[in-house]
Amino acid sequence: MRVGRLVRGHRAAQGLALSELATRSELSRTILARIERGEGNPSIGTLWRVSRALRIPLGDLLVETAAPRTRVIRADEGEAMDDPSGMVGRLVHTDGRERRTELFALELPPGARRESPPHLQGVEELVVVTRGRARLGPDAASEALGAGDALWFAADVPHIYAATGRSACRLLCWILYPPSA
Repeated sequence: MRVGRLVRGHRAAQGLALSELATRSELSRTILARIERGEGNPSIGTLWRVSRALRIPLGDLLVETAAPRTRVIRADEGEAMDDPSGMVGRLVHTDGRERRTELFALELPPGARRESPPHLQGVEELVVVTRGRARLGPDAASEALGAGDALWFAADVPHIYAATGRSACRLLCWILYPPSA
């Protein structure tokens, strides 16, 4: 079970699909899926092939170590999520440990306005404008922001994302869920 968690963690940290790891390791997807589910007892030879494919020392799979500390996230990775307002978002990161978080890269075309319903009680957002100008935040207390500005707010009330400049607006939006969510 522990080896499976480690393989899955290293594979995810590198952004590899199971099929890509299968090609690199010259093992079948079925074998790798079984390893990741903690089924069976993979041989040292099999684990060696997996470690070579993941470009990590074999010992990293045999000895419990800390989770991978880095993960490359390429621009425009992940499936786009479109909104009728014209806003496009991509999930960049999610973390399901003690406090679940999600990071979205958002782009609003000029003049776009997205009215968001309240999230669950206790959910917060931290939004950073990386390009353009926007009006963001709770309906009753939205703020005008420019590139480099950030806004934190309790997102359990209706809130907006509106591009206010003449060009597209890019945002990074962290959604922070309470520990019990």
